[in-house]
Amino acid sequence: MDGFSIIGIGISAFVATNIDDIFVLMLFYANSKFKPFQIVLGQYLGIGLLVSISTIGSLLALVIPNYIIGLLGLVPISIGLVRLIQLRRHNINPIPIEETKSDSKWQHVPILTVAAVTFSNGGDNIGIYTPLFAKYHSLTEAFLLSTIFMVMTAIWCSIAYYLTNHPLIANRLNKVGHVLFPCVLIGLGIYILFSSFLQSY
Repeated sequence: MDGFSIIGIGISAFVATNIDDIFVLMLFYANSKFKPFQIVLGQYLGIGLLVSISTIGSLLALVIPNYIIGLLGLVPISIGLVRLIQLRRHNINPIPIEETKSDSKWQHVPILTVAAVTFSNGGDNIGIYTPLFAKYHSLTEAFLLSTIFMVMTAIWCSIAYYLTNHPLIANRLNKVGHVLFPCVLIGLGIYILFSSFLQSY
């Protein structure tokens, strides 16, 4: 029965801390520069880092001030600004086909981008996962929680992919997604910065 309670708590914690990730994942899927497998790998990398840090987070939270963790908000802001600049340059000077072929050399960059955005938006994850791992600290319990988070990550990626490819949603995302994507990242980064700042005072 205790195992079932851990499963319920783990699912609830993941949903509560990643509800906004559905929308961000949808924007990644709608962006032609990101392949589905890159998005999934990046999401797993980001969630994996958050879970790893959370396992030692009870000590980390005492050592690192909240406002320093909040500086991670600069990551999505910088990515968003770069995307806006690229979008403006692309509108002025369309990229030749030959130039786009070299993108295959940088397949790891989209993965790292998704991971960076996921990780930078993980302040809530660390804040909630840390006490969970502190309470359920046995090897079996920690493994069960980690497994739940990994399974939920797959479900989250699947839901976002389905919604992105839904005819009504896909048509709208295709029209505004390329502009909305960097704006959402910048807004997300500003939210992370301000929320951590307010929690520090």
